[in-house]
Amino acid sequence: MLFASGKEPAKVREAGLAKWYYSLTDADRVKLGRYLDYADASSKGAFMASVEMQAVEDHNYAFAVLVGEHALAESLTPAERFSANEGLVLAYFNLPDYDSCVAACDTGLAQLRDPAVMEALRAKNRGQLPAVLHCRSCKLNVVVGVRYDYDEGERILDQYLADGLIDAEELFYRKQSIKIFRLQKTFDGIYAIKEKDQ
Repeated sequence: MLFASGKEPAKVREAGLAKWYYSLTDADRVKLGRYLDYADASSKGAFMASVEMQAVEDHNYAFAVLVGEHALAESLTPAERFSANEGLVLAYFNLPDYDSCVAACDTGLAQLRDPAVMEALRAKNRGQLPAVLHCRSCKLNVVVGVRYDYDEGERILDQYLADGLIDAEELFYRKQSIKIFRLQKTFDGIYAIKEKDQ
């Protein structure tokens, strides 16, 4: 859907993002139009985070990065900044841009040390942390699943326990998963036949 010049969509106007909208290319305005029906226009942060996550679900990762990076340049509440960063974590991971993903994970983990962020997350989840925190899980996915740095993975898990992001039971389960994955990769290496060896 193309938008008439000089007239931004109502939800963009309601969220206070008309200036950003007109900075987009025509192609990016069309992409944005695909997500407007389900966009949350209650604030700039809510709008951008909701568009960002829809773009991720639509596998439109580059557009999600465009939205998320702009969101972080806006004046947002700590909780809104965390939400925008969570979308960036997923977008970078799926591009894949692992260096940027880990950097975004580190940003998110630092944001979780802000009581305002933790309170907002718990308020939306009956007093508990959400089961899914992309900054927490994607960092491990990159470190262990992509880079095969098992010792660093275990160190990260110990830090998660110290920061209250996992409990002792989950620590044990996740460390066991790393050990199993490590063994599997070892066996894969033993039985792999390289083309040059044939």
